[in-house]
Amino acid sequence: MTSIEQVAEGLPETEKLYLIDSYAKACPSVILRVVKHRGARRYVVLDRTLFHPLAGGQPSDSGFIEGEGFRFQVKKVLLHGGVVVHFGKLVGREPQAGEPVRCVLDWEKRYLVMRLHTAGHLLDAAVSEYFGKCVDTLGASHGPPEAYVDYDHDPPDADALQAIEECANRLVARDLEVRVKFVEAERLAEEVYNAPNLDRLPRSARYRVVEIVGVNSIPCTGTHVARTREVGRINLVRLERLDRGFRLRYSVS
Repeated sequence: MTSIEQVAEGLPETEKLYLIDSYAKACPSVILRVVKHRGARRYVVLDRTLFHPLAGGQPSDSGFIEGEGFRFQVKKVLLHGGVVVHFGKLVGREPQAGEPVRCVLDWEKRYLVMRLHTAGHLLDAAVSEYFGKCVDTLGASHGPPEAYVDYDHDPPDADALQAIEECANRLVARDLEVRVKFVEAERLAEEVYNAPNLDRLPRSARYRVVEIVGVNSIPCTGTHVARTREVGRINLVRLERLDRGFRLRYSVS
């Protein structure tokens, strides 16, 4: 059985357009490799992509890659050693390395994920305000059908949910700018604030930082909206106690 490592082996790092522009819906690319799986299932690697892989608490994008005489439905996107691998179903003729293609996102899903991911950063701020200190996270899923963030803190009582929700929605209503910037490692300490998990941050020469202006500035590779107003209303669905910390499940409307 083909592994993701085998599919990516020897290929150059993918140009990741989703890191630059969360709102890009389509782009031209060139096929670098196609690997057969089972039946019509294939792995496809491109020179550049706007499909965000499963990473950083964000689910992978979906959509399609099309070329002359074929269409590839992207079901799952994975990342290995800087190479983005698209997995899905092929309809039409077999594509070849070197062919030009067009990538098209499932924009409705992507935009919902953008809203949910920005909402997650706003919840980080609201939880930290409630407890009076920056609270680390243990895990997250910023995607449908129900997003969540796990916090490394003793659970608050149920009445805290309303206070946290109201705080997060006050930030939404301020229509704050959400900025993305790339920061060299030696300048990271100057550029981040109110950011959880910095002691667990993987070592890198350069970091992508997402700042909700005046609220927090967090190393993050996810896709986000440009202003908090786009998030809509944040709804806290429920609080779950974990063996360590607690989970807040949330949605946006």
